Amino acid sequence: MSQTLGRASPETTLPDGTLELDERSLSVVLDGQVRRFHYVWLRDNSWAAEDRVRQSGERKLFTASIPPHIAPTAASFDPERGLEVLWNDGQAASYSPAWLRRYDYSPTARAARRRTVTLWPETAGEPPRFPHAEVVGSTEGQLAYLDAVREVGAAVVTGVPSEHHEVERFARTLGHVREVAFERVHNVRHDPAGYNVAHTPGELKPHTDMPSYNWPPSIQLLHFLTNQAAGGESTLVDGWAALTELRRDAPRHFDTLTRVPVPFQLFSADEDTWAENPMVQLGTDGEVRLFRFSNQLAQPLSAPFDQVEAFYDAYRHLGQIIDSGRYRATFKSADGDLLTVHSHRVLHGRMPYDPTSGARHLQDVYMEFDDLMARRRVLRGEHQPLPAQPQEDA
Repeated sequence: MSQTLGRASPETTLPDGTLELDERSLSVVLDGQVRRFHYVWLRDNSWAAEDRVRQSGERKLFTASIPPHIAPTAASFDPERGLEVLWNDGQAASYSPAWLRRYDYSPTARAARRRTVTLWPETAGEPPRFPHAEVVGSTEGQLAYLDAVREVGAAVVTGVPSEHHEVERFARTLGHVREVAFERVHNVRHDPAGYNVAHTPGELKPHTDMPSYNWPPSIQLLHFLTNQAAGGESTLVDGWAALTELRRDAPRHFDTLTRVPVPFQLFSADEDTWAENPMVQLGTDGEVRLFRFSNQLAQPLSAPFDQVEAFYDAYRHLGQIIDSGRYRATFKSADGDLLTVHSHRVLHGRMPYDPTSGARHLQDVYMEFDDLMARRRVLRGEHQPLPAQPQEDA
């Protein structure tokens, strides 16, 4: 077999459809670029009738059954049908040009598909605002809101009816409420007998909720039924922006926070949650995916002796960034405002308030970021897989 074109530059002057087979992979020119695909990957993703559940489009081929030396006995490229392969296990399959483009796993294609976000500047403005009627009443309004949550990690929905459990009804227009150990719809107001610092009128430092779960809820909806007390301004901090500064200026501190586990606990008279994990969790690409930060819920550190001071040096540095006012938005929430926070990224808190000066009552629920992004894909018509070959052929 000839040497693969894919070992040359991805840019080429060869005509589209040029196909070359190598020992373990093939390359095809599409849109003036060489695109490489392993045989085992192509065979595994066949849409031939024997390999898919026709009713649902789900995979039927069992990956472990693919022979280790799978390869074409014949292959060709047609501009309309795309790549057509007869495999040495006897199966024939085709892969359309549109399918090859969508699922191309070259570095350039993977980078283009990677989700990017906009980190907040040091002087952050208020999060974007969207009228309640537009978010619940139109596809365009809901998509704009979901795009903002995805991009900047927070949004405010205005004019939400100040009715009890309205936050839960709003959540159901987007996805599913995440159940936690405590109330499904949690009341946040001054309560001298409350089990959490949020029930006091003092300052609530920016934090993420429920780090006492191994998988903390990733979306929090906070609905201001009324907010007439003096003070109590809402504060939000882009935790990923703060971590970006820490990683740039003190990479050893950043690395420490990705390795040393911290125990967190939140409990009431009847419930308990406890988890011990590093504050910073990275994805496979090395970027931050989950940030846990709650000074009030941290429990005594249990780490090897020689890591304790290194942890406190790193924690002190990060805490000073978060408390500095950089990457922070501070604003007064009005009656009927509903604040959405991507709480694996954005920290929320509030300034102190005077409970004798007026009523202040929030209700909140938790959701999952994955469900909101699924809703976004459905509204955009992007959630269904693209068949590799026409279904009448499958």
